[in-house]
Amino acid sequence: MIVRCPVCRTRYLVDEEALRGQSGRTVRCANCGHTWRQAASPEPPEGGDEAKTDGRIEPALEVPPRPAATLEVPPRQRALPETPRRRSRWGALRWLVVAVLLALAILAGVMVARGAVVALWPPAARLYALAGFPAEPPRTGLTIEKLVPSRTPDGLLIEGDVANSGKTAQDLPRLRVALRDAAEKEVQFKIIDPPEPRLPPGAVAHFKTPFDHPDDAATGVVVTFAKP
Repeated sequence: MIVRCPVCRTRYLVDEEALRGQSGRTVRCANCGHTWRQAASPEPPEGGDEAKTDGRIEPALEVPPRPAATLEVPPRQRALPETPRRRSRWGALRWLVVAVLLALAILAGVMVARGAVVALWPPAARLYALAGFPAEPPRTGLTIEKLVPSRTPDGLLIEGDVANSGKTAQDLPRLRVALRDAAEKEVQFKIIDPPEPRLPPGAVAHFKTPFDHPDDAATGVVVTFAKP
């Protein structure tokens, strides 16, 4: 009789007497390993057409004994070593962090010591100013010098110089001219515009301002930079 595997469709030529007279047998396909219950045909096969194959010898049906179930213990998995690619990625990240920290340290040093940088290279002052960080604090190096008060028929004339001893150009603030009495107490003051809006490094600007109707108790004068 012809028996066909229900899975891989391989056909086998077997002796029907081996299956007759009982409810069937458990058989296994030798090609794919599938097992199934095979019973004998209720009637003997007629003719020889079913025994014909597609031009090849069919393998004999094997009915091996069912193997006893065994418990397999999988081997303990070992930790896989870190791949070189992962190590190289961490190494590149570490170097990137070091480079960023080094750049920040250099930038902080340049900002703190910007006065020394400008002294070595004066054009750097403009770069600092464009970045919003003046090379020197406002009014650094600005001084009021050679203050000379003098009496006039109309009142009092105050003269003096504003000098820039710094290494960068400075915007000149307004001037506060105050009169004081013999006890150094302020009795009168006024605010005047600076002689120049901006003073280059090493330059001097002369200012002059009259003081009409000064206080009779005034014996001295003090000129300072007015607060913004």
